[in-house]
Amino acid sequence: MSNAIVALFVIALMIIAALTWSQAAFSSFDSVSQSLKQMAQTTQEVNRTDISILDAQKQGANVEVAVHNSGEVRLAQFADWDVLVQYYDANGDYYIRRLAHTDNSDPGDNEWTVNTIYSDQGMTQGEVYEPGILNQGEVAQLKLKLSPQTGNGTTNLVSISTFNGVNTSAQFQG
Repeated sequence: MSNAIVALFVIALMIIAALTWSQAAFSSFDSVSQSLKQMAQTTQEVNRTDISILDAQKQGANVEVAVHNSGEVRLAQFADWDVLVQYYDANGDYYIRRLAHTDNSDPGDNEWTVNTIYSDQGMTQGEVYEPGILNQGEVAQLKLKLSPQTGNGTTNLVSISTFNGVNTSAQFQG
């Protein structure tokens, strides 16, 4: 009789262990499935995102960059964008700067802002639809303030990356 009680106890432990393991396995499978689904959505969004720089030039103490949204994804979250500039100053010293985003219309040293968003590539008509969001076909005029400033006659590079990792770059003259 004592063997039967021990056997029932062992069988009960085995059933509980199997159920616990099954629950953990199903939970892990669900977690992996959700991660794969999210990764597929992110990949689709990245594939539908495209930006290009139409123009980059020095304007006084600032650098102005025209970024065209040629993809299908509405772009915002400008604070999550990366703006990097490789440039030479007047003394020929080389700098690589990652600029901080600001919402101020006049950025501080080594900051950038979205100056204006235009609804056309000619940058003649201001944004009308969804202000503050760079929709398909629109152009954002970015204002960058570098410290020290770029040197006259230097060739420099600006690289811009959106919040989802799509990037573009262009050269400009100091």
